[in-house]
Amino acid sequence: MRPGEGIALMVFGALGVVMVFIRFRWREKFARIGRVPPPDPAHASQFAALQDEDYDLVLRCGAKVNLLNVKSPYASLLVSRGQAELRVRGAEPIRIARAEVTGLWWVRAPFGRAFGFRTASGRLDKVTVWPPGQTESRLAELGWH
Repeated sequence: MRPGEGIALMVFGALGVVMVFIRFRWREKFARIGRVPPPDPAHASQFAALQDEDYDLVLRCGAKVNLLNVKSPYASLLVSRGQAELRVRGAEPIRIARAEVTGLWWVRAPFGRAFGFRTASGRLDKVTVWPPGQTESRLAELGWH
């Protein structure tokens, strides 16, 4: 074996170990992008099967769901008095029961305002919505405040 071959062999071996580690950790860390935990069984039974036209408010918006960030028009928030549904391209629809939400938290962003859903379980902690225009008053009229 020549003098440089041993070092090269150690470097390739170390890179192989690192690549195997990254492969398994990557799947574990990023497999949940765009997903949130399912609702508690107590709230899951409260969802009604609504069509798009049955919702009182339909918003095209931007959204961030557990590291998946999409801009308008690739996300939409459909709201009625009893439930809401967030549809984000590339993720499963997120259904939200009004009884599950303890409130909305609003934050100023550089290009408007964003909000998230406060829940006792913390299920929706990684969900943020950037709605258009005067959405805060329209959501308050429907009981979401």
